[in-house]
Parts: sequence; structure tokens; C-alpha cells
Amino acid sequence: MTLLTLMTYIGIAALIVTLIMTRFYKVHKSLFMTYLQNFTGILFIFSGWVKAVDPMGTAIKMEDYFAQFETTFAETAISFVAPIFPFLSSYSMTFAIFMVIFEIVLGFMLIMGDRPKLTAFMFFLLVAFFTVLTGFTFLTGYVPMDQNFFNFSAWGEYKVTNMRVTDCGCFGDFIKLEPRISFFKDIFLLLPAFYFLFFTRSMHQLFSRMTRNIIIGGSTILLFLYCIYNFHWDEPHVDFRPFRNGTNIAAIKKAEMEASAAVKVLAMKMKNTKKWRNQTVYLRRIS
Repeated sequence: MTLLTLMTYIGIAALIVTLIMTRFYKVHKSLFMTYLQNFTGILFIFSGWVKAVDPMGTAIKMEDYFAQFETTFAETAISFVAPIFPFLSSYSMTFAIFMVIFEIVLGFMLIMGDRPKLTAFMFFLLVAFFTVLTGFTFLTGYVPMDQNFFNFSAWGEYKVTNMRVTDCGCFGDFIKLEPRISFFKDIFLLLPAFYFLFFTRSMHQLFSRMTRNIIIGGSTILLFLYCIYNFHWDEPHVDFRPFRNGTNIAAIKKAEMEASAAVKVLAMKMKNTKKWRNQTVYLRRIS
């Protein structure tokens, strides 16, 4: 499944939920706002769930980021920040579970319209946080391996092999996104994030305050137990990992190698034309 396909499904689901709300509950103040709440809420619930089935994978991904941030900041004027990241890495599982639960519960809050100002602010902060992570992942592709990220004058041509973290883990193992696509996705999500901040009064609200509190409190407890179940008590009940039980890894590896060997090169694009011209001139001279 591609990101475009997933977004299409989520968009359709958000449209159905919006129609139900406007038809039977009549709680909307703005159809556009209601649709945005439902779209972003469903997106966050789904992206959180595919990570909740394997919180260990999310913890490992956070350790990758902490390690890279430590190395990056250790070579700057604010090197005193670097020791913080090994400490955070030792609690990566705690952070992973917290982030997963926070993302899903925030999705519920968006759909219900609970505490509009707080929800809008938390949504903006979370999207901004994700944008920084995916932006770092993508932009390191321009930084040679022997250079520091903040040494902007040393940035060069984009290379996938330069990236310090090759996958943001936005959708766990369900979908592996290119860092560039993940970054653009988060840039896109900043649009509804700003919209929520400036037009909070247009957000719809479902149920009573008490009912929303019960849903949020109950879902938080259940999600915590669900995350613990999926890495401590048992294997993920829905396993998207490439090495899940019953998978023939040798057959998958063979199929990947055969597919790679079957690719035909139809054309090649020269990028460094200036260097080629210099070599051509040199060859002419010695001939």
C-alpha cells in the first residue's frame, strides 16, 4: 500500500464520519472544520495503532534518533546538550509507549472536539515535532558522512547513503516511507494544525464533557495495557514486521534479488557535465 492509497482510504472514512455527524448528530459548526477534525483524528488513530502493535520497534527507532542527535550536538557550540540523549535513550520504551498513546488519544480528542484549544495546541506541537524529526532525516541526505549537520557550507548533492536515519517509522512496519515523502507529509499536516489554532471556535464537539472524559481516560488505560501486551506479554497480535512468524525470509530475499537483477537500465543521466567537459578537453589535448 502506498501513502496516497492510505490517505485516500482515510479521506473516505473521514467523509463518511462527517456525513453521519451532520445527518444524525447535527453538531458541526463548519463542514470543512468537521471534516478536517475527522481526517486528522482518523489518521492519528491509525498511525498510532500500527505503532502500538509493535512499541519495541518504535523504541528502537527513537534510540536511532537519540544516538544521531547526540553525535550531531556533540560537535557544536551547545555540546552540553549531547549527554541528555543517552539518558533519554535508556528510557526509549517509556517514550515510545507515551508517544503512541498520546497520538491515538489525540486522534480521539480531535474527532470528539474535546477541549478545542488544548487539542489544537497539542496537535500543532506534535506535528511540529514530527516535522523536525522527518526534516532531519531527509536533510541529512545532503550532508556528507564526515561532516556535521550544522556545517551548512559542507552540504552537497543529495545521497540516500548519507542519511543518518533511513526511515522515520511514521507508520511502523506497515508502510516504509521515503524520508522525503514523510517530511512533505508533515509539512502538509502543518496546514490543518495552523487552521485549528486560528479557528478553534469552529471545532465541533461530540457528547457531554463527562462522556468525553470517560472515553479519554478509559482509552488511555486500555492502550497502555495493549502496548504492554504487544511487546512484553506476547508477540504483536497483528504483525507487520518482515520477520513475523511463518515468514519464509530466504524466499523473500531470493525474490528481491531476482527482481533487482531483472531491472533493465534503459537510460543514464549525466549530472556532473562540467567535470565531463574538462575530461573531454584533456583527452583531446593528449591525442
